[in-house]
This record gives sequence, C-alpha cells and structure tokens, in this order.
Amino acid sequence: MLRRPDSIPAGDIIIADPVMEPFFISKSQSGGYTLYERVVKGENNTEYIKTVCYPSTFNSALKKLANEKLNSGETNIYNLKEYVTRWEDISKKMLSITSIDI
Repeated sequence: MLRRPDSIPAGDIIIADPVMEPFFISKSQSGGYTLYERVVKGENNTEYIKTVCYPSTFNSALKKLANEKLNSGETNIYNLKEYVTRWEDISKKMLSITSIDI
C-alpha cells in the first residue's frame, strides 16, 4: 500500500540514513516499529512511501531492512558469489552505523 510521505504521525520518530536508502524506519509513540520504502511513481514522479513490515524490535527492523536491500537490486539474477558479496557489502555498510547484529 502506497501512502503520502506526510501521512506518518507527527509524534513518530523517523530513523533514516543514506546507508539505509531507499528504506527508513519509524517508531510510533506506542512503541511499535514500521519499515518503509521510498517509492516514486506516476507521470509526475510523485513520491510515496510503501509499508514493508511491522517488526517487533529495532534489531528485527534492521535485519529486514538489510534483507530488503539485498533483494531489491537492479537485477534479479546473481551467481552465488555475487549474491554473497552483495550481502557482505550491505552488512558492512549497516555495521558501520550500528553494532546491532544484523
């Protein structure tokens, strides 16, 4: 489901970083997390956000984010070495900003 970027409640915490793009995490006032993806659609290149999932913890959100980045590349055909290398690159970038186990 696509939503307008300004539809996130004002009191929610937004966790975004260039390493995470096009994804970001929000933490609601009630304590839950949401993983979003920034999407551009339509003739007017309108910006939307797409809800990816509702992880129960911040660590789960980071794991899902890394997995989504891994599987959202320009191509969907990899050999094993390319896929593992892509995962290692994403993991290193994520670990450069957090020590949470991804």
